Amino acid sequence: MIIHFICRGNVLRSLIAETYLKSLELPNVIVISSGVVTDANRDSDRPFFENTLRLLASHGLKKYIKDNPEQLTQLRIDNNDMVIVMNDRAFSEAKEIVKLPKTTMVWDITDIGEGKRTSRIENGREVEEVIYDEITNEIDKFVQKYLKKIRIFSGQH
Repeated sequence: MIIHFICRGNVLRSLIAETYLKSLELPNVIVISSGVVTDANRDSDRPFFENTLRLLASHGLKKYIKDNPEQLTQLRIDNNDMVIVMNDRAFSEAKEIVKLPKTTMVWDITDIGEGKRTSRIENGREVEEVIYDEITNEIDKFVQKYLKKIRIFSGQH
């Protein structure tokens, strides 16, 4: 089973989701992630990517982290079993780039600088931790809800 997480830059939310789900080491589950504006913002977003690497390492997930953010492409989206987009904004932007499967799920994980997170941030690390908790909680619920389906895909009954 291939599960693909999508956000805007692939430097925070989808990166956290990919890394955390990989760390659960579910059998026969491949996890990938990408962003809708990754290529356009690659240089300016690198510090945010580095911050997320530190955050994930602080949670003991270093061995599951990928080296670089990746741009969303149709090739990356084809043949995915589950696609999860972090919020409506990323979903709208993703639809402009690729044809998403009808089974695409859209979560409500607000990025730094969006919606309720647009106010001046005193401690970016605290907000990153809140986002980390939101995402890991969603993944834990997702795994519980879809565990039977994941087991079927992996040949476990």
